[in-house]
Amino acid sequence: MLGPVRSRALWTVSGLALQAAGLGVVTAFLWARLRHQGTGGHITAATFRLLWHGEIHTRSGVAVMVAGAVIYVAGSILLARPHVARPVTLFLAVPVAAMAGMAVLGLLVLVVALLFSALGDSPLPDIDLSGSGRRKAKRRRR
Repeated sequence: MLGPVRSRALWTVSGLALQAAGLGVVTAFLWARLRHQGTGGHITAATFRLLWHGEIHTRSGVAVMVAGAVIYVAGSILLARPHVARPVTLFLAVPVAAMAGMAVLGLLVLVVALLFSALGDSPLPDIDLSGSGRRKAKRRRR
């Protein structure tokens, strides 16, 4: 049995920060890859699909996603520590529940993406990353 903790707030804040870091690692990696895809400066829903499919099949992509998942699970353990008294629950059930939750959310995102794809509407607007879409200020000639 694990003893009680003094400050729940410290465990909660550190757990949430670690979970955000785990998600941030994967997001930053995919965003960096997305910017260098050579799509002419525009990002569409098709670009996201190609990027995700491409990164699943590379060693670096899989390594970053696994590292992000491990960091997220560690954050879940920290988050659950003040509320769990048994080590088996903390180190076995909480990580399994965290990964299952990530899988369910991923499945939900896939279902929503397929629904939008079936309807023919893209929920993502075209995003111009090149900066060429900005309006230039008119200069007055004297």
